[in-house]
Amino acid sequence: MSDAASASTLGGIPQAVAALAVGGTALLVAFASLTRPAARLARWPLASALLGGGWIALACGLLLGPAGIGLLKVESLGELRPLTQVGLAWIGLLVGLQMKSSLLAAVPTTLWRWSVLDAVVSFLCAATITGLVLRWAAPAASLRVLWPVMSLIAAGTIGWSGELRSLRGLDTRAAGVASLVQGGAGLGSALAIVCADLISLSPDGSRSLLATLAVATAAAFSLRAVLGSTAGTDGRLTLALLGTLALIAGASASVSASPLPGAFLLGLVVTNLRGAPMRRLERLVAESEPAVAAVFFLLAGVLLRAGFGWWPWLVAGGVLALRVLAKPAMAHLALGDAWSATGASALRTATVRQAPIAVALAVAALQARDGEDQRGALLAVVAIGVASGVLPLLWRRRA
Repeated sequence: MSDAASASTLGGIPQAVAALAVGGTALLVAFASLTRPAARLARWPLASALLGGGWIALACGLLLGPAGIGLLKVESLGELRPLTQVGLAWIGLLVGLQMKSSLLAAVPTTLWRWSVLDAVVSFLCAATITGLVLRWAAPAASLRVLWPVMSLIAAGTIGWSGELRSLRGLDTRAAGVASLVQGGAGLGSALAIVCADLISLSPDGSRSLLATLAVATAAAFSLRAVLGSTAGTDGRLTLALLGTLALIAGASASVSASPLPGAFLLGLVVTNLRGAPMRRLERLVAESEPAVAAVFFLLAGVLLRAGFGWWPWLVAGGVLALRVLAKPAMAHLALGDAWSATGASALRTATVRQAPIAVALAVAALQARDGEDQRGALLAVVAIGVASGVLPLLWRRRA
């Protein structure tokens, strides 16, 4: 065997181990979160926030990665980029499936006003905070160089987490507000995808996006035809779905674009198909959500590094202050007396928590363009997510 072949074979072992470790750990974390012991632990607010927020998977990534025992190397994760592309496509599909026309028509005007207000204020303020910090850290850098990190942090600031199990003290008077919080979380994820992938486009990126959307449109109608077949089984549905998502992910990778918009369009098209096949698709995607989320939080833990200076921490502190001060204020402005009601008191800090889509966007940006700026942005996003998840629990305990 030649030296090159030997090196290739030996180089393939860590890559195979990395793939098995990421997939296996993600599945174990996802399945563990569905067990009875996990359900008993979820009665405690802190445990519920950790299980529902994906932070257990991130801790596993830190343990397995270079910061821990070193089983997973950052270099070997480059071969897992197709896995992350398909995972991003799955997330885009999941968000797109929530855009059913009947559900959107039933969204109250109050929620639309709240979501749009949050998206505009959060994006502009977070982009400004990040830009000022980066300009201070790198005075010679142009806006074109700084904009990818600015738009990433800003898009991740849109919306909030829809997980409510860790918030105790809800009563029947808070049911309506809780529904608005969860509905707003879904709209926020959709708006975050739009902002992350459309606002930062260049002319070349625009052409790549149009090509990806064209492929996704054709794939959506093909998948819709499969879903409309009465002879379809769960196995056939799974195979067709994986093949469609792989097609969108591959088309996106070939033009150096994100698969999120194309997969979002895919979900948007097929979600209006009625009947049993559509319900099977929704069940399949919903049941896989914990495993897909665990993969991205696990990868975030492996990719996480310190040593980028002070700017990621300063960005995290500024955006966290924005979430703490502006998010409840915008909720109060949009909902009025309903947000101040006694029954909704447990939800006053719900919108402070960062949406999980922010971690997926940060991992995707780092996989697409590995650099110190993207790694610093990932560190900032993770710091914001952890702090914004813990602060509401501390406030509730003091109250």
